[in-house]
Amino acid sequence: MNLIKTEDPAYEAYEALLLERDQLRKEAGQVWTVYMRLFGQLLTRIYEEKLACIERKKAIAYCQQAINRGGQVEREALKAYLDGEMRAYHDRLAAMLKDYEACKTAGKSTAYEATRARTLYRRLAKRLHPDLNPATERHQALRALWQRVMTAYGHNDVKTLAELEVLAEKALRELGTGGIRVEVPDIGEKMAGLQEEIEGIRSTEPWILKALVTSEEAVRNKTLALEEELENCRRYRAELDGVLQAMLDEGGITIQ
Repeated sequence: MNLIKTEDPAYEAYEALLLERDQLRKEAGQVWTVYMRLFGQLLTRIYEEKLACIERKKAIAYCQQAINRGGQVEREALKAYLDGEMRAYHDRLAAMLKDYEACKTAGKSTAYEATRARTLYRRLAKRLHPDLNPATERHQALRALWQRVMTAYGHNDVKTLAELEVLAEKALRELGTGGIRVEVPDIGEKMAGLQEEIEGIRSTEPWILKALVTSEEAVRNKTLALEEELENCRRYRAELDGVLQAMLDEGGITIQ
């Protein structure tokens, strides 16, 4: 299948913006991977401590209501209440732990692999990217190939990308030799949207963390700040434990 590009002179610039946007998305993901490798363990520990504090504050409020009613707390009712109140927080913690483990075990790429992967991706994107080849949206085989391309590109998997280039050429050839004229409606608006996306990526996390993860001094300072935050959370949890215990001891609460 031969792609016949539109004669619109803006098409090449549109194509370049698409590829730049995709490259920035990938690099932002790589920055996040490094960030989580460096700080993920501390971040998850801090979140665990914050959850413990939230749970104790909710238990304190629950017990205070029991004191107001006469001082009786049903153990199972308290547990059910806290389980319900904390479910979303624990789901978030599970997601953080999963993300940390994935980042911790992600492979590291050489400069050659990253450059070669980018070259292969650009060639494949010009043939398969749904915004550049309308046939990709219409044919399941091309959509599946494109998904595999994006996954391999995210991991700088040069071997798989090279294999996918062969498979893509075969799939496009089998779909026919007739040319497809690639027209891009409202190309000016789409280019403006891509520019906005690119600016957004460059001005928000995880991209803006790039300066942090590439500076040894910044990494040390961030680590110290997180360790201090963790210790503060632990102290606060201990204070809440004291408040809760005092309520149980002095508030006349009976737990059944």
